[in-house]
Amino acid sequence: MGKRGINVFEIFLLFAGLAIAIAGFFFISCMYKNTGYFGWDMLIAIFLWLCLIIMIVIAALLEDVKQELAVIIREHVEETKLLREDTKLLRNVFYKRK
Repeated sequence: MGKRGINVFEIFLLFAGLAIAIAGFFFISCMYKNTGYFGWDMLIAIFLWLCLIIMIVIAALLEDVKQELAVIIREHVEETKLLREDTKLLRNVFYKRK
């Protein structure tokens, strides 16, 4: 497989994910300290926070898959060109024998 580097979008996703994780934990911790009990508000906040983290992870995975598919498609195009040239050569050899 071809090598690929990290692009700007993946770096942005990394920092956004870290910021969401840290800020979410901080706000949920402050909410728990202020209320002193685990209620529906806390459950909803934790659920939404986890949903945001999961969306960031999915976005990172989709970006990685997109980049890998671009590399695979590029290699496929090169291989198709080589097969086309081989087919032309074989066709020329076959018709010269007749």
